[in-house]
Amino acid sequence: MQPEDTPRAAPPVVAIYGKESDNQVLADELALDGFDVRLVSDPAMLGEVDLIVFAHTSERGAGLGALRALRQGELAGSGARVLWMSRADNARDTLRAFEAGADDVIRAPIVYAELLARARALLRRDRLTPALIRHGELEINTAKYTATYDGRPVGLRRLEYMLLAHLARDPNRIHTKAELLRDVWGYRSEGMTRTVDTHACRVRRALARAGADGWVRVTWGVGYCLAPQPMTGGIHE
Repeated sequence: MQPEDTPRAAPPVVAIYGKESDNQVLADELALDGFDVRLVSDPAMLGEVDLIVFAHTSERGAGLGALRALRQGELAGSGARVLWMSRADNARDTLRAFEAGADDVIRAPIVYAELLARARALLRRDRLTPALIRHGELEINTAKYTATYDGRPVGLRRLEYMLLAHLARDPNRIHTKAELLRDVWGYRSEGMTRTVDTHACRVRRALARAGADGWVRVTWGVGYCLAPQPMTGGIHE
């Protein structure tokens, strides 16, 4: 085979959802950086892509509605990574986006170099994240966004699932609230710590309903640990 005949990997496919005329410049920049870019104004046309950028829409709530429908499996491409472009630099809008199902949020004012770095990081995450995380009878499927305990499903919303998966990657360590806010919610400050407490409580109850009583332990004033006691386990491909 001649060098010029060597197959090249297909470029990542990125869909930019929003008002096409407002997002054309962003699409052009991403195309110059090697992405296969699609401008999408109808959420039903998102399709199976690698990354979806929720950008500027004609109506403020349109993006949130489309993202919720995507994560609930009502639209094709529900497993794609999602980068949300926030119009405001405040924690409330960031929390709304994460609650709706975003994997990452970039706050206004948007700097293209940062957006590009975040997009590439999200795409790398798919390659680096193991398919299964197991700890005792708990099994988390990171490809399907599901969790089971002893074969029984653990009913979780998306952020609750993300918190559980994060704790399960190092189940015997106490994860501080600041770490969880940074790594799960993307906050750069220690504000809104009740958010962690609320979601940890929901995860604990969901695990208990599936038979995992006593999981998600709290160390007051510090943070949370997944395992109720030391157990053998690990991360498996």
